[in-house]
Amino acid sequence: MALQQSNHWFALIIGNSRQHWALFSGEHLSQTWHLTPGEFAHNPAQDYPNLPCWGASVGSLPLHQVYPTAIALTLKDIPIPRMYPTLGIDRALALWGALQVYGAPVCVVDAGTALTLTLANARGEFAGGVILPGLGLMARALAEYTAALPCVAFPTEAPPRWGTTTNTAIESGLYYGTAAILHAYLGAFFEEYAQGTLVVTGGDRSLISQLLKTFLDPHRWCEDDHLAFWGIRALRNSTAKIEMQPMERID
Repeated sequence: MALQQSNHWFALIIGNSRQHWALFSGEHLSQTWHLTPGEFAHNPAQDYPNLPCWGASVGSLPLHQVYPTAIALTLKDIPIPRMYPTLGIDRALALWGALQVYGAPVCVVDAGTALTLTLANARGEFAGGVILPGLGLMARALAEYTAALPCVAFPTEAPPRWGTTTNTAIESGLYYGTAAILHAYLGAFFEEYAQGTLVVTGGDRSLISQLLKTFLDPHRWCEDDHLAFWGIRALRNSTAKIEMQPMERID
């Protein structure tokens, strides 16, 4: 499909297990793709060739191997003060996007292969974070590193708290154990930043929201699967500093 070169462009993030593509028309997000390894061979660039692309890779696959002409973003391109040198570019992009759309202070919960929490304080500075195994990784680890435990899917609804079988015991541990971890960290976040914003992103965001309902009012957080794309959009637009007033979310 032919598109106007001056108006359309790609944002691309190569993650640990998937490729995340977004097609923009100027400021507006037109379409997204979240490709699994079996889908890598046919990516959106084949349908929309020769468009400008901005992106980053956090996986083993280099960005330029997927899109040779892409502009590769690095941590140095993201103007968030106090970031440490090995902070993942995906976490930084998501935090930068959250600052643009939701303002500061903000906590981003990214539920992907890893489960991460990333904070910015009221001044828009990086304020630390947490890295945990992702929801699927937790379940697989029990099966892969024990002799007899099965691989049990993360529950989509609240299971019995006290399991009466091996499977239900694992379900309880996954569900309520993860909820307890989130409760501890997010309780500390809201204790320090009472007016802070909590944003959940990533492929397992709906499961995280299910857990948050066990201890938070639903109005205390929102889901946004496009945070990193908002961050790339802001960098493409050459944002020079963190705007403390939220930008309009355009999708």
